[in-house]
Amino acid sequence: MKKLIYFFTILIFTSCSISKPVNYSFEDAKNSLHPQFLVYHQSGWESQLYFQLATDDLLYSRKNLTEPFSAKIQLEYTIYQKNRKEIIDSGSYTIIDQYLDNKSAKIDSNFNFKFSFSQIGYVDIKITDINRSKSFIGSIYIDKFNKSNRQFFFLTDTNNNVIFDNYFRSGQSILIKSDMNTNGLFASNNNIVFPLSSPPFSKSYQPIYPKKTSFSTKFNFSNKIISCRLPENGFVFFQLDTNINSGFTLFNFHESYPKLNSPELLIPPLRYLTTKDEYNMLISHSNPKVAVDQYWLSKGASKERARSLIRTYYSRVEFANKLFTCHLEGWKTDRGLISIIFGPPNYISNNKNMEIWNYGDENNLNSLKFIFEKKMNPFSSNDFALKRNYSYKNPWYRAVESWRNGKVYLIQ
Repeated sequence: MKKLIYFFTILIFTSCSISKPVNYSFEDAKNSLHPQFLVYHQSGWESQLYFQLATDDLLYSRKNLTEPFSAKIQLEYTIYQKNRKEIIDSGSYTIIDQYLDNKSAKIDSNFNFKFSFSQIGYVDIKITDINRSKSFIGSIYIDKFNKSNRQFFFLTDTNNNVIFDNYFRSGQSILIKSDMNTNGLFASNNNIVFPLSSPPFSKSYQPIYPKKTSFSTKFNFSNKIISCRLPENGFVFFQLDTNINSGFTLFNFHESYPKLNSPELLIPPLRYLTTKDEYNMLISHSNPKVAVDQYWLSKGASKERARSLIRTYYSRVEFANKLFTCHLEGWKTDRGLISIIFGPPNYISNNKNMEIWNYGDENNLNSLKFIFEKKMNPFSSNDFALKRNYSYKNPWYRAVESWRNGKVYLIQ
């Protein structure tokens, strides 16, 4: 038995300017909330925000053995115009999730909010697990101007599950709904294999890739719905007009993405730590599991140390996949590279087009600052490139050497 109870409240705010927070957290995955959101524009004056949260992130409790387990979540939101000086809409509601025997894996919810066509803005979100007093704070960009962006399209799988992510499984079938676009979509399959990031001191050439490597297929809406079977390989770029660099993309990396559920997937992220010869030996080994185990045992000096290194390293790889996916797997991106090798920064500052990651205290000579600039990318709005500098060479090799000596690198 399961029960969801909603309590709604309207919030009144005075108009003010609020800085945009980073829309992710490096907190311990076991003790933090990892909600997913998507915005869908259903009419010229109204939009919807869909919300999903894993129940394993929440604390369920009960007063006695006869009562159901219960979790209590509060969601608060504020809708702003682009300049963040005018509040368009705001509110809050509480969800009480209860179960006696079997707990659902996810909690899904949605609400409508006012937002006019041709406008751009933000929705600031705060979600609190009341039983644990743990909160998530984030900001979501609202684009009701560019009709090619994904917020004008509502994606579900064939079981009617909302698709929050931008990646898919090989050969997966999906449904695409649009209440404001009726002229059809063009889909281009792209089979480019993008390289992983180079070290932070490298000035290597970053190639420019074409929008597509195949002819576009047009899908027409039937009763506002498109049924689409996605390809076995590559990713798909959806556009209203193939003559402009505007649209949305679905990526196909591997079946278990963003997790690493097979030994073969554990080898590529080791390229950041290995020499060329070591890496060639790993990828040519007849048994990937044995190859990975032998590598980490050679660094950890004991099984316990090797297990600790494996847990830390690959949890960072999976976390990078969840946070930084763009046209690349998250671990291959510049932010993935830095977060895996150096760990979470002490603090992050950002604006719309830049993130600055700070490691260590300001007065510490070993402190580091990494600057990531947002790139114009037709495939993704989550692409940030590191401003590379030769001064990173010594810190990079010091961090890599620490891993190779069996120690998780930390800036003191």
